[in-house]
Amino acid sequence: MLGIVIPVVKDKILCFACAVKNIERTFNTYYELQEHLYRDHDMKKDPAMDIFNKYKNTGTKNPTVEQ
Repeated sequence: MLGIVIPVVKDKILCFACAVKNIERTFNTYYELQEHLYRDHDMKKDPAMDIFNKYKNTGTKNPTVEQ
């Protein structure tokens, strides 16, 4: 090619619990976000986390696999 470098654009995954407190925490994967939520926030009793956990294993761990 002509030596042109095209930057790769990644999604920015933010912690919603931190954002409410005006803290910007970003994560590379949703699994890192989930670990942060359980470790740094009391998300074990949050009904939204029950929904997240119910659907997290529907193929999102390996997005290259066709379903």
